[in-house]
Amino acid sequence: MIMLVHIAIYKWKPGTTEAKVLQAFEEIKLLKRKVPGLHSIYCGKNFSKFSEGFTHAIVVLAENQQALDAYRKHPGHEKAAKIIEEMEESGIGIDFNSI
Repeated sequence: MIMLVHIAIYKWKPGTTEAKVLQAFEEIKLLKRKVPGLHSIYCGKNFSKFSEGFTHAIVVLAENQQALDAYRKHPGHEKAAKIIEEMEESGIGIDFNSI
């Protein structure tokens, strides 16, 4: 089965609180029940020694591109994205089809 994988990793601006990060991640996790075609959403703190300053990540497993597009356009995602943009120093997004 081919599944679309979306990964976002973040470095936060100095002074960003864990509470604010968790607020954004809670908004993201709620979308699993609200957007058809999403299989899983994982959010967490990075503990790899190879992090290069990226401290948190989101992983979304979607059935197809339409489900991922619906996730990105959902008002809950837009709300979380605004919170993240205020805190974000740097971020990387990766999308690929699992083979």
